[in-house]
Amino acid sequence: MYTDVCKRSCAVGHSVASQCCLAVNVNNYTIFGKMPQKRLKFTMADDDIIIKDTRDFDIRQTLDCGQIFRYSKIGENSYEVFSKDKRCVVTQEGVAVISSDDAAYWHRFFDLDNDYGAIKNALRDKPFMKDAVEYGGGIRILNQDPFEMLISFIVSANNHIPRIKGILSRMCEGLGEKMDGYYAFPTPEAMAAKDADYYASIGAGYRAEYLSETAKAVADGFDLSKPCYMDGDAANKYLCTLKGVGPKVADCILLFAYHKSDVFPVDTWIKKVYADMTGNDATNKEIRKYLISTYGNLSGYAQQYLFFNKRDN
Repeated sequence: MYTDVCKRSCAVGHSVASQCCLAVNVNNYTIFGKMPQKRLKFTMADDDIIIKDTRDFDIRQTLDCGQIFRYSKIGENSYEVFSKDKRCVVTQEGVAVISSDDAAYWHRFFDLDNDYGAIKNALRDKPFMKDAVEYGGGIRILNQDPFEMLISFIVSANNHIPRIKGILSRMCEGLGEKMDGYYAFPTPEAMAAKDADYYASIGAGYRAEYLSETAKAVADGFDLSKPCYMDGDAANKYLCTLKGVGPKVADCILLFAYHKSDVFPVDTWIKKVYADMTGNDATNKEIRKYLISTYGNLSGYAQQYLFFNKRDN
């Protein structure tokens, strides 16, 4: 039976550090998973989170850097964001305001306890990072639900954003609980009750079988808490035992659900970055190894800055 994992206080929920909470020395102090020495300054007004200093928070950059699919732009500077059975609206016009009925959930979701200023300072002098950090300085790596990320990134393989969003939207509408004006992400049990034909009917294509089989595996007891206690390489191999999960998809899940910063998802844009850095071509496995050796335990953060900068520019 799948149950929610990672509910406590570090990047993936631990109240104390384990292998997933990699200690990173930044400017002579330690960022330890999601327990840094400094935090983003914000205030509360009822259930609203108000961020006045937005040097390290940009909602457009955060949502548009490939880590989330369940969101929509609803105004010039406003976005509606969904996670599990939750919804919030984020408006950013100088000041950023996160409005919801569960501020604690979205506080953790947007990683507001992590010191991105220190992370950016630590990365700034590393190869190809100065411009990337300056351009995408408001990116935050989200703390998302492991099952939702597992399914979302299976759908994302060899796909494009509008189609991914459409498939996930139809899946939520067909299998998720009806909430107040939206649908929750479906549970493993709800997804496991449908066969591949259903997922084909909502446009999943060849991924339909993967969705059916992987949902059944999780509903039948595949332990999504195990990656919390593994390093990035071991967790990647573990997730790759699931249908439809290859090394790149596994790294995306590990970065965006488990907040593992010792991984490096390699896609077309990262291949271009690698070619710019080295002048060479290489396999995805070789590129991943090289970039992790370059950026170390800040690799996940580096990947987002590099990806976003290269794709946009």
